[in-house]
Amino acid sequence: MKMDVTEEKKNTFLKRTDVMLMIDHANQPTPKVEDVKKEITEKFKTTPDKVEIIYIFTHSGDAKSRVKARIWEEGVPVKKVKEKKETKAEEKPKEEVKEKPKGEQKPPEKKEGEKK
Repeated sequence: MKMDVTEEKKNTFLKRTDVMLMIDHANQPTPKVEDVKKEITEKFKTTPDKVEIIYIFTHSGDAKSRVKARIWEEGVPVKKVKEKKETKAEEKPKEEVKEKPKGEQKPPEKKEGEKK
């Protein structure tokens, strides 16, 4: 697996480096995220917990993949997950309406003027 850096941008405000890579993986399937992360850590001399892979796209009919990754100075930030409101859990379930057995059902009422 051969890796070439096509673009590298330093983002000092967010304390990270945005990297675009082109990976040549002849006679092999699309590389796994773990393998790409390992290659990036070796090339940029960092640790795996500071590398975030955004995507890996393989060119159709070609053994080349385009990779977008971020290398953080302080580690990959953890995204906050919003908690769901528990209003739905507090609602009482609706009571089920029981249907009458078929034998007890009334026949439909006939309107005046209709023939039997």
